Amino acid sequence: MRALRDTILDTILATSFVALLAIAGPARLVHAAAIDDRNACRDLSGAAAIAACTRAINSGSWRGHDMAILYFFRAAEYAEQHEIDRAIADYSESIKFDDNSEDAFYGRGQLYAAKGDFDQAIMDYNEAIKQNRENAYFYANRAAAYVGKGDFDHAIADYNQAIRFDANNANRYRSRGIAYLYKGDPTMALADVGQATKLDPKNAYSALWLDIISQRKQLPGRLSQAISAIDMTKWPAPVLRMYLGQVDLPAALASADDADAETKKGRICEVNFYGGELALQKGTADEKVRLFQLAANDCPKDFDEWSAANAELKSLGGSR
Repeated sequence: MRALRDTILDTILATSFVALLAIAGPARLVHAAAIDDRNACRDLSGAAAIAACTRAINSGSWRGHDMAILYFFRAAEYAEQHEIDRAIADYSESIKFDDNSEDAFYGRGQLYAAKGDFDQAIMDYNEAIKQNRENAYFYANRAAAYVGKGDFDHAIADYNQAIRFDANNANRYRSRGIAYLYKGDPTMALADVGQATKLDPKNAYSALWLDIISQRKQLPGRLSQAISAIDMTKWPAPVLRMYLGQVDLPAALASADDADAETKKGRICEVNFYGGELALQKGTADEKVRLFQLAANDCPKDFDEWSAANAELKSLGGSR
């Protein structure tokens, strides 16, 4: 599960760049082909968008904000293709042409977080927040980077800000609850994740975390009741079934298979992490360490499960 499930294209605030395209206009005679490529760079996706952006960038027709926009959109497309280093390079070029671009700093910060470079991610989020101090996404993603560093106090402070500006977002409460849990405050963790389930009872991950935290406080789990509101035909239903004793770990891992390698990697990460939590509840010492270690080694670094696996290993006397 990606931290807060925030994807690059969901939250880049691209409308501000569309507005720039509308008002900037060519300051000189620009060939029709360069205008077509600029518009295709903005409007298309995938390889076609990257090709159009590249032609527009290399045309020599654009300057200033227009170049910032072109690099920005190409960066977003590279990110969608999982070409992270190319995407970072393009966000950096975009920032060179417009160092007031909160969206470019935010996008680059997400990619640094995905690489596990949380310090650089936090620096980029700092810049984004300087330019827009009321954007909940900026605070939530900086909070996730602090969680990645194991700095739960700063993470909680940022989640507080994110909730202040987006009070009905269930993901914010769940993420803050996880931070409270690993800070050592399961009572606050339970309250936050409970609020997340109230705001979004269909969210399987909130239901899982509510069960995990309830078990820590020696309270009855509620997962068997919660699944009545959850779509059990799609992922992560096999993880829920594993928790309910309906399937075992190998069966859940088999269900994680997917034609897309990134999707498969993320699902296997989740089975290993939540399998570790289940082993922790059952007191299976070797198994919980093995599964948390697999999650810490193999989970994408911008997944909540990666940070949580490292926190669990630390509490068990392992290494981050």
